[in-house]
Amino acid sequence: MGNDRRERYERFKQKQRKKLGLIIAGVFTVSVLVLSIAGILKPDVKFSEEENRMLAEKPQFSVESVQSESYMQNMEAYTADQFILRDWWVSLKVRCDLLFGKREFNGVYLGKDKYLMKTLTEPDEKNVKANLEAISDFADRNSKLDMHLMLVPNAAFVMKDYLPSGAPVRDQSADLKWIQKQLSANISCIDVTRALKRHAEEGVYYKTDHHWTSRGASYGFEAASIDLGIEEPVEQYDIYTVATDFSGTLASTSGYHSAKDTIEIYVPKNIEIQYLVSDSDQEEKRPTVYNKSALKQKDKYQVFFGGNHALVDITTANETKDRLLIFKDSYANCFVPFLLPYYNEIVMVDPRYYYDNVEALMSSKGITDVLFLYNMDTFLTDNSIADVLVEE
Repeated sequence: MGNDRRERYERFKQKQRKKLGLIIAGVFTVSVLVLSIAGILKPDVKFSEEENRMLAEKPQFSVESVQSESYMQNMEAYTADQFILRDWWVSLKVRCDLLFGKREFNGVYLGKDKYLMKTLTEPDEKNVKANLEAISDFADRNSKLDMHLMLVPNAAFVMKDYLPSGAPVRDQSADLKWIQKQLSANISCIDVTRALKRHAEEGVYYKTDHHWTSRGASYGFEAASIDLGIEEPVEQYDIYTVATDFSGTLASTSGYHSAKDTIEIYVPKNIEIQYLVSDSDQEEKRPTVYNKSALKQKDKYQVFFGGNHALVDITTANETKDRLLIFKDSYANCFVPFLLPYYNEIVMVDPRYYYDNVEALMSSKGITDVLFLYNMDTFLTDNSIADVLVEE
């Protein structure tokens, strides 16, 4: 009698397991079907504010593209970018990875105090060599100008103690020493590494973004001022917080969103600076280097100059003949405000977007000083500097 009861119980459990399995399979099938239909009906998204980049578009089918395998590669990128609820799935994956102790997400490390730091890339040797030769030739052609190269080290090097154990770190100090040896004697290097390391715990880099902060730029300016020939640099600033909810590029790339950053702007105390700013994307001149409308966007770092432009021209009422030309990446955007009191004019050129004749620009503006300002990681992989410096 007892055996019959056990057998009936086992048969009951098998039926229940079978029902549960069918329910799970049904839910999974319906979910896949619903997501597939929703994915087909959902209009494609062209730009991801979360990742601050253009998303892949549906590739055009052709026999040639199939034969070259480019169609399948582009279709794979398109499917990954346009997958419905993509951001939610990425966030879910990050949470699961964290439970298993993972601290690297899509080339971004999660370090101490919730700092996200990008893996430092290996140099593009061909482009680095071409850029250094072009910079040296440019310096030799303009030997009467006061010329400097300032390469800002990245967070993963300056704050390597914050990285997870075993995370690889490229020695950017060694990179800078090697670069110095390759350059013409007519251009000098400015090294701000020591200043940034000395203040590393004060927030010289954003936790969620690859840029240095205004605080980091202030220490960089302090270290660079002597080399730039600035004899009496401003020592006191009014510091204004303009955002407390900044989530930058590294948060978007990694999918980790448990930290927020504060954006600050530094204004010299008791000094009134009159100036006008214009750029290649906007004809109207404005009396500020700050774009408040950017604070309503995802990429709040664009509060500095409204982002990157091929050309930015800042004319001041300062009583000096010094006129500075800066070849730059986005690290310069929060650094240049510290230079405003010391030049009659500052011209910023971003070689990634600038295609006009630099020599003609320098002549028309009466340039007296030149500064190349990049973060080290970008400089070691840049392929645009040499082209803009070519003598025509």
